[in-house]
Amino acid sequence: MIAIAVTGGAACGKSRFCHTFVGALPEGTCSWFCSDQVVAELLKEDAILRRVRELKGGSSVFEEGLLNRASLRKLVFENSEFREKLEALLHPFVLERAESFREKRLGQRAVVLLEVPLLYEVEFPVSRDIELVVAASRATQIKRIMHQRKLSRKMGEQILDSQIPIETKISRSDLVVWNDGSEDLFEAQTLHLAGRCQPYVANDR
Repeated sequence: MIAIAVTGGAACGKSRFCHTFVGALPEGTCSWFCSDQVVAELLKEDAILRRVRELKGGSSVFEEGLLNRASLRKLVFENSEFREKLEALLHPFVLERAESFREKRLGQRAVVLLEVPLLYEVEFPVSRDIELVVAASRATQIKRIMHQRKLSRKMGEQILDSQIPIETKISRSDLVVWNDGSEDLFEAQTLHLAGRCQPYVANDR
């Protein structure tokens, strides 16, 4: 098994990379763990929501007893103290699930993608063999955040300012997929890397 930690900046295409990569390998030979999906699941659990409410400022992101995700996002990127406390609450659970996900494939000829957006920001200690960064220019990131996520430029700037510069992530990574051009070019890079992983899965079935 080979475990690849996939990270990068906001709106760089991490999830699209993982989706394309998984589809390029034989069915059942590549598994994808998505940290954002786990966080979304955690934020539906009553015990977690109670602890979020107890954080300083946490009660402001609830409306009529329900979590308002837009308010939560706004508070996370405007209040670094709240963001750090929320991450300290959620990340141990995410790490536990990531390691469990990886360990289930130990001893198999398989590829495991571990999508962790904040891999470097929080020095996320998930076990991995390779670190891969999906990257794009800041201008492209802002454009995508505004057009695809329907957020303001100000919010886009706040999101990017809360992250390590993409140039730093690139310098720390083992592999880079540059997603600042055409979709065809992005797909070609992804398929090339998937092809190089074929030896890890060739005898899996």
